[in-house]
Amino acid sequence: MRWEHLVVEETLNTVGLNELGEMGWELVAVVSPGHFVLHYFFKRELAD
Repeated sequence: MRWEHLVVEETLNTVGLNELGEMGWELVAVVSPGHFVLHYFFKRELAD
């Protein structure tokens, strides 16, 4: 199985998270490298 990855460096609300989920993206981690900054890491299976 191969994966593609997406990093989002802006704050997402429920609507944004749901939209990414509908496109097949799975949230795997949220990291806060600084104050009030969030990085969301997503993966989904790579289409052949």
